Amino acid sequence: MRLNDLDLNLIKTFVLVAEERGFSKAAKRLFVEQSAVSKAIKRLEVNIGSTLFLRTKRHVELTTKGMTLLPIARQVLQSSEDLLSLAQDRKNELSGVLKFGAASPLSFLFLPDAISQITTDYPRIWPMMFTGLVDDLTQRTARRELEFSFLGYEGTRLKELEYREIGACRYKIVASTRIKTPMMNSFIGSREINDQNSPKLPTFDRLKRINKQIQIRYSANDLMAYKALLLKGLGIGLLPELFIQKEIAQKKLKVLYPEMNLLFPMFAIHHGGYKLSPEAERMIEICKTKFR
Repeated sequence: MRLNDLDLNLIKTFVLVAEERGFSKAAKRLFVEQSAVSKAIKRLEVNIGSTLFLRTKRHVELTTKGMTLLPIARQVLQSSEDLLSLAQDRKNELSGVLKFGAASPLSFLFLPDAISQITTDYPRIWPMMFTGLVDDLTQRTARRELEFSFLGYEGTRLKELEYREIGACRYKIVASTRIKTPMMNSFIGSREINDQNSPKLPTFDRLKRINKQIQIRYSANDLMAYKALLLKGLGIGLLPELFIQKEIAQKKLKVLYPEMNLLFPMFAIHHGGYKLSPEAERMIEICKTKFR
């Protein structure tokens, strides 16, 4: 028997007859006449050169050869289904440029893993990530310059945008282990730069209730610069836990007010008047698994 003689319909018929232990039941499942099933099995037996079934008045039984070939036949059918499924997936594969925004620290703490996953799963997607301040990304998303954006907090909400909470990031209040006592009254700010339209500084306000002398003396919206200011002992500040694990382990930074639960939500935003592309929806779903 040559490879081009292999007919999947014959193999399927063989498997069904074996499962039903009869030609008539197999014919019903195939929506054909019983004679068609008999002819198909006969043709397969001729091509193989072996008898596959022992026929009796009540039912049919597999021969030794038939029992040997049955699991292989099932495997061939499954492989053919997998091949068709893969071909269909490729036909409808996600593709194209994916323009989105991401504010710090999401842009470097979480997005590299998400971008790696989506480009592995869908090689024809080209993620194009734009980083920036919260209010800038919000405005660019509202103008449809970006299809969607990831924000560490919602900032000033715009009515034309839809906001989805997709995860949370844990922060810690930290200071240099060598900080001088007077600098414990100095807070390094960032939100007043990141979100210029929002006067709300929730963490600083909480600290103000604990220490009435504390004040914002420095501000930096670049997290590397922010951490450098902390390491210099210029004040206390708020940073993502994932971003300072190394410095805490090395005893360069210490955690202050550990009793504070500083778990802040993260958001995906897009223009509510437009439906997101399948590529964007997939990217957001992937990020939900990363932003935990």
